[in-house]
Amino acid sequence: MRHPWLISLLAFSLTAQAGQTLRIGQQVLTVGDTAAHAVALLGVPALKEPVENTFGAYLGERWQYTRENGHVVVVTIIGGKVADIDDRQH
Repeated sequence: MRHPWLISLLAFSLTAQAGQTLRIGQQVLTVGDTAAHAVALLGVPALKEPVENTFGAYLGERWQYTRENGHVVVVTIIGGKVADIDDRQH
């Protein structure tokens, strides 16, 4: 094997990409999708909070959804696009 680090890097990048998706029924929400697509899949969020930089400037919003089985999904919207998906089980 000539480049074992390349295989490791590829495996890591695939793992990182898989963490940035959320399955809703038969559809998938992915980082980079539009905020409108997130609303179409998940509905109106139960809570919206602003995302600000260290100086207090508005960057976007963090949307919180409560799903069945105790899951809380937090979708961060920056510039009208999904920037992060955090699926937490409580």
